[in-house]
Amino acid sequence: MPEQTAKDFSFTNSSVQVSPAQVIYMMGNQLANMPIPALPYQRVSVDADLTYRGRAPALRLEIFASAQVPDCRVVESNLPGYSPAYLCEGPASGQAIGEIVATPNNVSTVHLEGLSLERALRAKSLYLGIRLLQGQPGVNEMFFVHNIRFRTYL
Repeated sequence: MPEQTAKDFSFTNSSVQVSPAQVIYMMGNQLANMPIPALPYQRVSVDADLTYRGRAPALRLEIFASAQVPDCRVVESNLPGYSPAYLCEGPASGQAIGEIVATPNNVSTVHLEGLSLERALRAKSLYLGIRLLQGQPGVNEMFFVHNIRFRTYL
């Protein structure tokens, strides 16, 4: 199947300090407005570019996917116009689907794949989360995710 693209998005670290044991999920289904064809594909992958706008020398992030709304506490963003997020003690219903190292103002490419991502696409319900493996972003630092490409394999 041909590649499909998704809208760019950004998220900002408001005032939440996240420990390495925690996973923070974006509020809202990331596939809500994306037409996903019901094809008998065998696997799916997502490639995207991430630009980190911050001061930490390097951040190592583990990316999680869940088809279900995470059953975790909601933390407010403290920034006007930004959504709250789910803060979980551990991965909750999600599974790791990739890892990325982000450095300030550089574009890093991430490749995501795995059973939980495939389940989410089939259910048309995707909640993306991150776990900080190394580093800590400062307050009001932003991550810009762009050039998002979904690819299915028959």
